[in-house]
Amino acid sequence: MESDYQNKRILAKNRDVFIGIDVHKESWQVTIRVKGEEIFHSRLPSQYEALEKLIWRLPGCTISVAYEAGPCGFWLWDKHNADGIEAIVVPPSLIPIESGNKVKTDRRDSRKLAHLLESGILKKVYVLTEEDRADRELVRTRRQILEHRSDVMRQIKSKLLFYGIKPPFRAKQSWSKAFINWLKECTVENELLRLSFDYLIELYEYLTSQLRRISKQIVLLAKGRKYCKGVDLLKSVPGIGTLIAIEILVELQDVKRFSSSDKLAAYIGLTPSEFSTGQYIRQGHITRCGNKRVRTSLVEACWHVINKDPFLQPSISG
Repeated sequence: MESDYQNKRILAKNRDVFIGIDVHKESWQVTIRVKGEEIFHSRLPSQYEALEKLIWRLPGCTISVAYEAGPCGFWLWDKHNADGIEAIVVPPSLIPIESGNKVKTDRRDSRKLAHLLESGILKKVYVLTEEDRADRELVRTRRQILEHRSDVMRQIKSKLLFYGIKPPFRAKQSWSKAFINWLKECTVENELLRLSFDYLIELYEYLTSQLRRISKQIVLLAKGRKYCKGVDLLKSVPGIGTLIAIEILVELQDVKRFSSSDKLAAYIGLTPSEFSTGQYIRQGHITRCGNKRVRTSLVEACWHVINKDPFLQPSISG
């Protein structure tokens, strides 16, 4: 039996069409609305060719498509854009939620996207170009390696604590060459325990070498014509070096898309949360919504400044 999306029947002609897609790895749930009515709803294979066959059944129509940002990335947006179809990628956190609705399914999500798209109330994320995404991916990969290495460092330290092995180094000397050499040579009576330390030390050294390699590539990227001016400008801010500067730039890209500093702060998640009603005004910690990578980079820059400037340290400034 022929699948619904492979049917040859024309769904609409010369109309404004709104398509909501709930995207998943194995399949997509697709809903099509025209003039306030649902004219199609079905599950499709997770292939753009299947969606194209459905779009062919909408000759002469002005098509708008919406799907949620997620692990499937922006390649679907690229395909739509190449075919001249208006597509938006919606941040899941900004999709309106009905109070009291406790049922969430792919079918409902698809229908909801199509309905909200037709109503014109969906917000969209800023989609980078393929080149900008590649630049960002390189810098994000460095951050992933750095976090992976930090996990290994914590695992080694926890083993030392668990077995009562105290290194003859101060905290600031941890992970120096001398500390690594001590880890390799310290006396551990049990052979299997010694092996467990050796494997983690080898992993730490491998990740460190990979971190050096990718950092060199990122420095070359920062010196290129595309980013060099922005990097030099950001490096004039105390605490910001080349790596933090390029991380901020590849995550934000076109800063002009933020009409004010407040909107930029909201995008980074640095604005205070607020729960106010009537005469009561209650503000809490920062929202932590939006781009956590830029927020992390700025926090790291602040700690660099604090460590260098004694007057910013709590014991003195307080």
